Amino acid sequence: MNKNNPANKAPIEFEAPVEEDADQDEMDLDINALQQEIESLKCSVEDTQNSYLRVMADFDNYRKRQRDEVTRLNGLVREDLILKLLPLIDNFDRTLQAAEAEHSYESLVEGVTLTLKHILEMLAREGLQPIEAVGMQFDPEYHEALMLEETDEYEDNTIIEEIEKGYTLNGKVLRPSRVKVATKP
Repeated sequence: MNKNNPANKAPIEFEAPVEEDADQDEMDLDINALQQEIESLKCSVEDTQNSYLRVMADFDNYRKRQRDEVTRLNGLVREDLILKLLPLIDNFDRTLQAAEAEHSYESLVEGVTLTLKHILEMLAREGLQPIEAVGMQFDPEYHEALMLEETDEYEDNTIIEEIEKGYTLNGKVLRPSRVKVATKP
């Protein structure tokens, strides 16, 4: 046997250094830790998504309850208004019946006048107030000038005629008075 013959040589085995086994174990531990962290993050995302869906469902239910409550309150307001108007309708009916029975223009005027007074009293209780106009100085916050009239009888910018009455509701202008205003010639 020739010792120099490569065929006669025993194969050389390489042993992995111990460090490589330790590195592999660390990598396996790191991979396991990362996989656990990924699973934890997946659970966290799923919990967050479920919470979000619950909050959205709760908010949607809240909106529906609010819409139903507004509808219910609007119905109550309409009902209250109609109940307040029914006596006025009754007054008009009585006025017309009395005017027809007596064939009297005076009883018709008297009935309409009393009913109008009743309407204005009811609206005043709700906060409606007429805006003073005639004889007052023009104020664009409360008055809308429809006409100007040149005259020496009144001071400049004085309201001399109310064409349409204005009103405030609880201090807020609901409708300005439409007026004729005096100007100097």
